[in-house]
Amino acid sequence: MTAEPAETKAGADPALRIPAVVANLLPTEVLDLRRQRAVRRTVLAVLAGVIVLVAAWYGHARYSTAVARDHFDQAQEITQRLTEQQRAFSDVIEAQSESQMITRQLAEVLADDLPWSGLVRALQAAAPDGVLVTGAFGTLLSSTETSAGGPTGQLPSAGQDRQIGTLTVTASGGDENASAAYVDALGGVPGLANPFLGDATRQDGRVQFTVRLDITSAALGGRYAPSSAEPSGGG
Repeated sequence: MTAEPAETKAGADPALRIPAVVANLLPTEVLDLRRQRAVRRTVLAVLAGVIVLVAAWYGHARYSTAVARDHFDQAQEITQRLTEQQRAFSDVIEAQSESQMITRQLAEVLADDLPWSGLVRALQAAAPDGVLVTGAFGTLLSSTETSAGGPTGQLPSAGQDRQIGTLTVTASGGDENASAAYVDALGGVPGLANPFLGDATRQDGRVQFTVRLDITSAALGGRYAPSSAEPSGGG
C-alpha cells in the first residue's frame, strides 16, 4: 500500500506537513508467485519458438524427401522405358557383339597371315622403267626356324623385324644397270630385306636375273589385322 501525502493548504505551517511514505505491503508469497508466473511465461515462449523451428525443419525435410522421391521415381521410369526400347534392338546388339568377337578371334588366328597378293604388287611397283617382273616364289619358315632366328648363313637383316620366310624374284631388264637399280629399289619395300642379286644372263637382248630376299614380320597382317598395326608391303 502506498500512502499519498496530504495536500497542504496555502499558507499552512511547513512543520505540520505529512511526510511522503511509500511501502509495498503485499505478502512475500504473492510476490514470489508473480515472479514464477513471469519466468514460466518466458520459458513457455522460448519452448514455443523451439517447437515452431523444429516443426518448420521437419516440414522442409518432408518436402525435400518427397521431391527427391519424385525425381527418383522419374529416373526409374526413364530407365525402365529405355530398357524396354533397348530390348527391341537386342538382336542387333547381340549380332554386333558376336561380330566384334569373331573379328578379334580372326585377328588372333590370322596374326601371322601373309597377304601374298599385296607382296606381289609391291614387287611390281618397285620395278623401275625397263624392268619386267616375270615371277616370284616364296616360302615361309617353320615355327622352329622362326624362333631360332632363321636358317644359318642368312644375311643379317638391317631392321628389327624377324625373318619369317624367303622370296625369289625373277625379272628381266635392258642391261645390268637396270637389274642393279631394281635390287636397290627392293631394299626399300616394307616387309622385305637383304636383297641379293643372283644369276644374271643375257638372252634375246635382255638381261634375265634373279633376286633373293628375306621376308620379314613387317609383311604380316591380313584383312583382320588391327587398324593400329603397321601396313604391309602390299598396302
